[in-house]
Amino acid sequence: MFVYTIQAMPGCKAKFDGDTSINYQIRRRHTATSAKDKSITAVIRTDMGYTEATALIRIFNDKEREARDSKKKADSRLTQNV
Repeated sequence: MFVYTIQAMPGCKAKFDGDTSINYQIRRRHTATSAKDKSITAVIRTDMGYTEATALIRIFNDKEREARDSKKKADSRLTQNV
């Protein structure tokens, strides 16, 4: 599973949470059990406005939720058939 976060671009300092006068970047952190030892973090989008970055994070989180739900359904089918 991935966790998506929004951060101010390096060198920019937000005066308040959601400051629209600066650019933001979206980071993705891998949180699977296999990745516990290695904290895998990647910048996936840069130079975005706050509103467009939060909208993109919402889309990413919805896709992650759908993927988890479909995996849970597939796992439950496998355990029922055994």
